[in-house]
Amino acid sequence: MIHFEGLEKSYHGKIVLKNISGRINRGEKIGLIGGNGIGKTTLARLLIGEDVPDSGTIKYASPLPNIIYLPQYPVFMPGISLYEELYQTILKYSNSKENLDTLVKKSLNQAGLEKTLWEHEAEKLSGGEKTKLMLCKVLIRDFDLLLLDEPTNHLDMESSAWLEKTIRKLNKTVLIISHNRHLLDSVVDKIWELTSRGLKIYKGNYSAYKAQKKIELKNAVKEYEKQKLRIKHLRQTINKKKNWLVSAHKVAGQNDFYRGKAKKQAVVVKAKEKELERLEKNRVEKPSRAVLPAFEIINKNIINEKLPPIIIKANNLSKKYGDQLVFQNVSFNLNRDDKVALIGSNGAGKTTLLKVICGIDKDYQGSLILNPSLKVGYFSQEFEGLNTQNTVLDNVITQDIALNEVRLLLASLLFKKNDVFKPIAGLSMGEKCRVAFAKLVLSGANLLVLDEPTNYLDIVSKEKIEEVLEDFGGSVLFVSHDRYLVKRIANKVMKLEKGHLKYFNGDYDYYLEKSRKEQKADETGIEQTKLSDHILRLECDLAYLGSRLNERLNEHEKEYLNEEFLAKAKELNDYRKLWR
Repeated sequence: MIHFEGLEKSYHGKIVLKNISGRINRGEKIGLIGGNGIGKTTLARLLIGEDVPDSGTIKYASPLPNIIYLPQYPVFMPGISLYEELYQTILKYSNSKENLDTLVKKSLNQAGLEKTLWEHEAEKLSGGEKTKLMLCKVLIRDFDLLLLDEPTNHLDMESSAWLEKTIRKLNKTVLIISHNRHLLDSVVDKIWELTSRGLKIYKGNYSAYKAQKKIELKNAVKEYEKQKLRIKHLRQTINKKKNWLVSAHKVAGQNDFYRGKAKKQAVVVKAKEKELERLEKNRVEKPSRAVLPAFEIINKNIINEKLPPIIIKANNLSKKYGDQLVFQNVSFNLNRDDKVALIGSNGAGKTTLLKVICGIDKDYQGSLILNPSLKVGYFSQEFEGLNTQNTVLDNVITQDIALNEVRLLLASLLFKKNDVFKPIAGLSMGEKCRVAFAKLVLSGANLLVLDEPTNYLDIVSKEKIEEVLEDFGGSVLFVSHDRYLVKRIANKVMKLEKGHLKYFNGDYDYYLEKSRKEQKADETGIEQTKLSDHILRLECDLAYLGSRLNERLNEHEKEYLNEEFLAKAKELNDYRKLWR
């Protein structure tokens, strides 16, 4: 569909893309990944013709493919309602024979945009609502290639799951720029990795890419060590032979035999020098090994602390803003060493609950008891705790931890060498996020309360945060829409939904299984615990009927039992589907 070669692009003298080549084939679903600022959006803009490369070529199949691009930050005309925005798009582009009003309502409902929002001005919607509306507008149209730039930004888990399901069903070509690893695992069959060295292509989803990268690193280390040994051996051999030649010339005099031998050795030395020169010129770069967070540093201030089994008791917490109820009768215990994910849709009140727990919001009803030995560290999405006039190091350094240890933790969070002397004011949002997290970890808090700790981060940065959280020996309560993070870190899940809290005493997979069974129970009116009883009773009935059918029976009895057997077998099959 598209073939591009040797693309280069600069802005204000700064090279953004250099020698980028690749192709998009029909039917592919591609995930484009890379660090923040590496040029992913620039490449997208070049491919759709919104910008032109400084050099290189882009060739399109004939007829020209119809490309639709969804930008990171959707913009709508002021004064137009959400409903009208989608209605006008369907009116202009849809060939469906369905009633327009029906199509609009169906699309909005599927995206989880509630009826109460339909008359709201599109321009004044939240970030997540804008993204969902833009996705509705895009997915209703016909296209050959869909290019999505960070489509899950601001989306909650349910909306992200809807998007994944929708993309999987599309029989179209899709290119997705994303840091959402769950999305990349779920929908793509190819990964493009954009780095400063160019564009590299990997078959499979994100997990397959990670496995291939691990093998690449292992092979690169082997190749580097092999070349290093060869260079060392060549230098030693050359030096040894040169020393021999010096002494040989002195001893040989006019002796033709020794002079001939010395000449042969000189040829060998010259060949070795050429090989060394070639290896030096084509040196394999030393593979950069990730700095792993040191358990001792992360837990230095909490490692000898003794806390009781239960560190927080919440009983019937309720919160209102004026007449608006945020949540009510929220009760839970937080245990020592728990790592709990607090999930729920946007606007459910998750951040408000965190602020109540941290003592930031004291205007609530109910009982909240924190153990006196508990030291709470709060990570907000606004990074208020950072001094923007100071450097990274100044913000993080503490009297309780040695400078070299602080720098080791910063290095594990991708602040290496002179990066630690950068002023906060000049950092990107992702960099500020990592600084705020490092500061929190080194604060001595034995409970980390984190509100979207991986927002603004690229994939590498997200994985560094996860490594630190895995090593942290205290308790963690965190809000996140990042299912990859939740699955890796959480051992318990709490879900805030429609003002009420559900507690799941298990990890994310346990939560998904319980939620699925509860949904089935709601759909069928049968509780999951009773479902197994129904299955067992039906299996016993079928065993009995099967034995009766093997007896000598008249035609009437046999026909009656056979019909009953088939009916119960169908009923059992239906119940087993519900159980699965």
